[in-house]
Amino acid sequence: MSNPVQQENQQAKTFEATKKQPSTSSKKSASYKKKKLTKPAGFKEFETLAKEILGANDGSYYEWLHKQHQDIILNFNVHNQKQITEVANQS
Repeated sequence: MSNPVQQENQQAKTFEATKKQPSTSSKKSASYKKKKLTKPAGFKEFETLAKEILGANDGSYYEWLHKQHQDIILNFNVHNQKQITEVANQS
């Protein structure tokens, strides 16, 4: 049988050896490529045109866009109210 000092020395060596090995999780995060979000074809032209039209009428493109998003979400929620309620009740 080995004595406690030898066991501690062996554990310390094993610990030092594992610290020197590169972690696989850091390799994954370093090689992970973020997906580039692509805009639909013709988006830039539409965006420019919408900004010009709304700007000529003293409106804000970004306020208009925000309102459009709110309308979509509101309509989705109203349309799917039953399913949303069921999911909420299950939680």
